Amino acid sequence: MRPGLRHFFNSMTEYFADPAGLERLRAAHPGWEAPDSRVALYGEFVQAHVREVVEKLYPLVKAVVGAERWEVLVKGYFPTRPARHFEMNQAGESFPAYVADVTADQGLPEFLPALARFEWADWAVYASEERVPERVERLTVNPTLAVLQHPYRLCAYVRSKAAAPAPAAGDEMALLWRHPRQLNTWFMAAHDRALLVLKMAVEGFAVADVAAATGAAEQDVRRAVDECVADGLILTP
Repeated sequence: MRPGLRHFFNSMTEYFADPAGLERLRAAHPGWEAPDSRVALYGEFVQAHVREVVEKLYPLVKAVVGAERWEVLVKGYFPTRPARHFEMNQAGESFPAYVADVTADQGLPEFLPALARFEWADWAVYASEERVPERVERLTVNPTLAVLQHPYRLCAYVRSKAAAPAPAAGDEMALLWRHPRQLNTWFMAAHDRALLVLKMAVEGFAVADVAAATGAAEQDVRRAVDECVADGLILTP
């Protein structure tokens, strides 16, 4: 990138992080005679879009903290994580990390960073560019699968739309994937049957081999596979 163009982008990045600092932008580009009102419009435009994106991606975080503390969160997010990606929703990718940085100082609930990570994963899985094959030769893990580990029962909490004041405590492995037919994000707390079927798909174990190794009935192993296939977690020939 040419030095002049890099200078322009760097100065605009600083400006979009804090549109109130218009004088810094003026100082970086002497002789720029555009009216203040017109230049300010660009900064307001970018912040409005970032706000809309964050509110769309993190509705449960917003519901948990309430309107007043949400305003503080969003205003603090702009200068620390300026929007750079051409795809608008990517402006919200860094929000969970930002929430983790400020949770203690702002006295926010301890589970909030984990909830923000969950909400981002929900979107990222839905929008994943991973191609789900139409045909497979053997049991195959859905390539959109994402795995989150946290010390809260977030799956039940998210499913309830944050009906309780906080999620129950307890280690949880959350599985999130895009359903290959319904094309929306599905999620669940990992349990033994799902983990067994995932292991079968990753390591290429057959139903009969698993039944012999574990002492389980073949029909029970096959039922577990069928459940995962129906949920779209596993793809089958």
